[in-house]
Amino acid sequence: MDSTVKVARHPVTLKPITIAQYRFEFGPPYQGQIKLLRPEATCPACHEALLIRGEKVEADRMTFSHYPASATKPSVFCPIKAAGKHKYEVLCPVDEDPLRTRQLRESFFANWKLHWRRFAQYVGYADIGDFISMIKVADKSNVWRYRSLQEHEVIIVFMLTSDFKPVLGKGTEPLRKNWVRFWFESRATSFEDFWNLQTNHKVIIRTEYNVPVGKRGLKPDYLEQFKVLDMSHNYLANRREGDDHVPDYVERRMIQAFRNLLGISSVVTGSLSRSMPKL
Repeated sequence: MDSTVKVARHPVTLKPITIAQYRFEFGPPYQGQIKLLRPEATCPACHEALLIRGEKVEADRMTFSHYPASATKPSVFCPIKAAGKHKYEVLCPVDEDPLRTRQLRESFFANWKLHWRRFAQYVGYADIGDFISMIKVADKSNVWRYRSLQEHEVIIVFMLTSDFKPVLGKGTEPLRKNWVRFWFESRATSFEDFWNLQTNHKVIIRTEYNVPVGKRGLKPDYLEQFKVLDMSHNYLANRREGDDHVPDYVERRMIQAFRNLLGISSVVTGSLSRSMPKL
């Protein structure tokens, strides 16, 4: 059986819609013996039409599902359908411009506070430790060498190569109860594809998975909600007062992690050292 999901794109507004909401708005599949013509909901990632399984027998658990492949309509790649099988990889580019590589990395560190704030906004209750680890992975995998990569797009690599677990709070309610994962829309299956997209097509999907207690893995039918993120906006271009404010503990962690890292801008280390006590 093909993969199933609990939430899809509304056939008109393209916003998230559950099966209950879909049936309330468009009705059941049949009226007596007559099959009703209903607009089809679509997949959040691949935009293919979805069917609803289990509608004929109301007691069955109803789910949105991709149509099975056929001779006339082959299966289309869908990152959500692939679930844990598909992992985005950072491949070392062959057309590197060494000067641009160095400038991109230095500029990223000079603007790290803005990048951290935007990253945390997208992920929701992010951990600075995760951010630090991802920068180190970016160094190891030479993300900076992508000739088409813009500075405000670096955090896209961070988001698309990691899963983000639920965040517990000090009280009884979690700060974020679900796992978070980011996907390309299916028109892009790799970072190289994404960098080469037209600006108005640079979107990614933020998905949340409600994993049952005792279960492991982010299966498609655990997907509870999604949001389309427009990544074409350059948040570095229109800065506002306070955009570079981060909590003291965040700044301390960054200093501890990158004080001795080769290639970091002396301007960055100097400004940080002046604003923070020596550790």
